[in-house]
Amino acid sequence: MVFCFLLVLLVKENKGMKRGMTVTDIIYLDIDGTLRDERRGIPESAKRAVQKCMDNGIFIVICTGRNPGSIQEDVKLLRTDGVISGGGCFIEFRGEMLKREHFPMRILGEFLEAIRKRKLGASLEAEEEIYMNEAAARFYREDFQRKIPEGTDRKRFQEENKISYEDNFSDLWKARGKIHKICLIGKEEEIDRVREQFQKETETAQKKEWNGQWYIELLPKHCGKGNAVEILNRYLKIRRERSMSFGDGDNDVDMLKASGTGIAVRGGSRKLKECADAVCESPMDDGIYRELERRGILSGENGTGERREKKAEEREKEICAEEHHVGDALRHKAQTDCERQR
Repeated sequence: MVFCFLLVLLVKENKGMKRGMTVTDIIYLDIDGTLRDERRGIPESAKRAVQKCMDNGIFIVICTGRNPGSIQEDVKLLRTDGVISGGGCFIEFRGEMLKREHFPMRILGEFLEAIRKRKLGASLEAEEEIYMNEAAARFYREDFQRKIPEGTDRKRFQEENKISYEDNFSDLWKARGKIHKICLIGKEEEIDRVREQFQKETETAQKKEWNGQWYIELLPKHCGKGNAVEILNRYLKIRRERSMSFGDGDNDVDMLKASGTGIAVRGGSRKLKECADAVCESPMDDGIYRELERRGILSGENGTGERREKKAEEREKEICAEEHHVGDALRHKAQTDCERQR
């Protein structure tokens, strides 16, 4: 059984190396472990790949589990067309917010009581801040320390990461109830009980064993990276088969499934590789650049006849037409109501 699985992965990796021309209008990129190496940042090859794709008329969209406030500065400097953040709770495209979801206020109190009762580590994410209790802060801090390369300025490294792993649960009130992601850490049976308790109100972004404990990410119902990809493709009128995505984690599975071509990064999640069309090299081995080059995308020979500006302009015209139609309808209604009053 293990031999068969390894054989499948080997075939996928070789398939990626020999893949022919791919036609795509939009590419979705996960950040950590995909676009960006957690220790060294974004490799120059990935920056060049992103710019070449945009020059060739292909939309580039970041698709991350991070909240908007923790997206790193080097990622923002890429000035991509759009950003899907919060694991799919927020969709922003060219300055327009298409989706913003939070948990209903009524269940947050119940969540907090379940966390306290079951003694779980917990982090609750708002748009700009992440609130975590002592157990979660200690868990994340210890994991983060392992990633810091020797000889690195630790303070600067943490500042670039943009997440402070400190117990700030007492400041949760500042979020004003606008929480979009809840991460739990503890024994598997305990987090499973919480998931079952809130299964009607939540989606599970990922669940895995991590550093000897169990970890789960919960999002509001009908949220997730895959759902966000479908929404943005539909908004831009891009067919699924003309979309592409890159990821490395369990929370990228739905994103790859929602895309016409899904690429897993070598060294990433085993579960993700099982559903990927191909496996590319790691970020520091120029994975994104090499995969796009193999597919003829960087040369501009991928056959896409629809350019980014044209498609964006078409969408803007449609929005204007829709607004004009609504305006006409409202004016007609107002005129009709006025005539009736006479």
